[in-house]
Amino acid sequence: MRNSTTSLLLAFTCFLFSSPSWSQASPIQDRTRLFLDAYAKGDRQTVLSLVDRSDVTMYGSDVAEVVHGADALLKLMDSDQKLWGGTAHMGSMDHVSITETKGLATVFFDVSFAVGGRPPIPVRVAAVWKREGKTWLLVQSSNSVVTEHQSAEDLLRQMSM
Repeated sequence: MRNSTTSLLLAFTCFLFSSPSWSQASPIQDRTRLFLDAYAKGDRQTVLSLVDRSDVTMYGSDVAEVVHGADALLKLMDSDQKLWGGTAHMGSMDHVSITETKGLATVFFDVSFAVGGRPPIPVRVAAVWKREGKTWLLVQSSNSVVTEHQSAEDLLRQMSM
């Protein structure tokens, strides 16, 4: 009886102090968060350390904001920094979906974006990372400002009123 009680107590203690894998951020999510924060702060060195400098493509929320390569990315980031005046903030990553293979990973998520004391707006982001040795580098990213309360269900409900 004592062995079974000890085993049960040990298993319960391990359960209490363990972190389930589903609650831990993946390396892809961690690198994506690092990229978001560095971009919002205008941290050029960190941004460059996270991207494939020759192969990165980024799509901003305006149709004209499509950049290829590190130089163009830095130019876009510099323009954003001038516009934001050092006040940009990215909120938590929500609705995160990650797919990962040995050499390629995608992450899709929503994040709130605030600048200049204005209310935050929702932004939807999709990013593709590729493995170079032991390091993941960002190769593609796209973001768009999404609507709120404009889903098909919401619009149909409004039409029926």
